[in-house]
Amino acid sequence: MRERLDSDVRKGQIADVALELVVSEGISGLTVKNIARQVGVTPPALYRHYAGKTEILAAVVDYITGVYTESRKRVLRKTAGPVTLLRELFFSQVRLFERYPAVPVFFYSDLLWREEPSLGALLNRHLEEFAAEVAEVIRQGQGLGRIRTDETPERLFIAFLGLFSSMGILAGRGLCRVDMAVQPEINWKIFENYITTADASSGRAGMERGDCEVVP
Repeated sequence: MRERLDSDVRKGQIADVALELVVSEGISGLTVKNIARQVGVTPPALYRHYAGKTEILAAVVDYITGVYTESRKRVLRKTAGPVTLLRELFFSQVRLFERYPAVPVFFYSDLLWREEPSLGALLNRHLEEFAAEVAEVIRQGQGLGRIRTDETPERLFIAFLGLFSSMGILAGRGLCRVDMAVQPEINWKIFENYITTADASSGRAGMERGDCEVVP
């Protein structure tokens, strides 16, 4: 059985290197030779731990989604109102994009969805779990009258996902001069205003302000 690089330190190092290569050289720069050079080992040494590029990238996807999942679970363990939880989930994703700026570019690249569909399947499972958890927070908020009910939780999740995914891709590509110190707050305010605006059916929706619930 092959010796494995099991330590979180080494997995994190490989993930960092792979994502840095996406930034510096693009998706085409993700080669075993380049990863091995940046990690400080020879390609044959890396092959002793991973069968090839696909297995290395699968480990990167697994590592990054694991970091994302732990961050999300940490937020969801908190006792807070649904809108506050959504805000914390949003900014936890923003912080991870700041830590790994190439992640949005990597995760939405053709490499995962066309060239290596098995990797896209790994990411899709992560997205489905994420979607289910966020939709449940939204559903609870709707039940409490704090989130508009004229849109389904699933549709509101897609809007929520777009809040940081599109911003992350633009920032990762260096487009539109995205200021990650300012833009996330603007994106969140737009989304918060929409989901807490009175809906057509009831005319009521809650607005969380700290520990208070204000119903207009």
